[in-house]
Amino acid sequence: MANFLLSYTSYLIPILLSGGEAMEAKTNASNILIVDDEIGPRESLRMVLKPNYNVYTVENGYAAIQMIQQVEMDVLTLDLKMPGMNGIETLKEIRMISPDVMVIIITGYGTLKTAIEAIRYGVFDYIPKPFNVPEILSIIDKSIQRRKLNLKVKEVLGNCFNQQLLKEPVANDSLLPEERKAVSDCKWDEINLSDTQSCLEFAKVLAYTLEEKDPYTSGHSERVCYYSDFISKRLSLSPKERSELQIASYLHDIGKIGISNRFINKKGTLTSTDWAVIKQHTKKSIELLVPLNLSSSIISYIQHHHERYDGTGYPDGLAGEKIPLGARIIAISDSYDSMTSDRPYRKPLTNGDAKSELLKNAGKQFDPKLVALFLDVLKEMEEVFLVKDHLRVPAVAH
Repeated sequence: MANFLLSYTSYLIPILLSGGEAMEAKTNASNILIVDDEIGPRESLRMVLKPNYNVYTVENGYAAIQMIQQVEMDVLTLDLKMPGMNGIETLKEIRMISPDVMVIIITGYGTLKTAIEAIRYGVFDYIPKPFNVPEILSIIDKSIQRRKLNLKVKEVLGNCFNQQLLKEPVANDSLLPEERKAVSDCKWDEINLSDTQSCLEFAKVLAYTLEEKDPYTSGHSERVCYYSDFISKRLSLSPKERSELQIASYLHDIGKIGISNRFINKKGTLTSTDWAVIKQHTKKSIELLVPLNLSSSIISYIQHHHERYDGTGYPDGLAGEKIPLGARIIAISDSYDSMTSDRPYRKPLTNGDAKSELLKNAGKQFDPKLVALFLDVLKEMEEVFLVKDHLRVPAVAH
């Protein structure tokens, strides 16, 4: 009797949470959960997706959390402005329960702050209401493919060293030499990296996988890529150059998996020894990435993103325009995101204070022309988010 009640409850809860409709599950179809307090958009999206997917609907964040606990979801579409628990709060809770579910924000309300916060929690895309049917179908399909790649990357990484990387917070302590070698020796050929687009998707997934367990770095590479891509658009870089910059942005800190958090998150002043250890991460990044056969441009952007415009940076003390353009762009994006993010050793700076720091260090640490361009880009981004009716914050590249 107890087993029957348990089975019946497992059957009944998804029906109740999805509005009382007993849904006949499609074999081999992906599960999608729509979370929206407005019945019109919720039902419209359900009807669009119903022919091809197993679709569940709920009207608030609390119900979404209950549903996620009962049914393994592949994709979640989430409204931001809901009564009770809002979208961002819901997203935080869901990430703790289901880190691999792909999340798509669909909202008529948004700000630059909520977009960046959404990136922090691994949102796949962020699109406006009313949604465009061909667009939403395309994004849903891409998100499902991304999830498959996510799981494959985790499987490959897990096989490298008995899931050490996935069980512990990233860089909780430095990886042993044999564990770093294990990452390098992973069977990356099991993942199709035959073209730039595949490589970009892989870079996103690898960065997310490595960062997701650390609350202080989660989403950092995604945001660095987000800012860098805005700069690259203003510079009118070619599609190939943009893609290479995006890949480098996602992978710029991969070498930190070999550096202990005792150094990376140390409170107080770093000693010369501390700095010497931390500076090794650019070298470690290149060592880890050699097996992927990335382009020389990508490698140079990663290797030199800590050079300073005045020549006092590392690893090679390059100065001015001798520093690769992509590295100069990543340096600004990386520093801005670090300054505006919470760290165990300090509170985040306000946007205004972070901008002032960039200006103060223009010509010293940063390319002054790129700083001026980036500040202009930030202003433009902030203005875009003031237009609530037609909000569009595209994912950097699919």
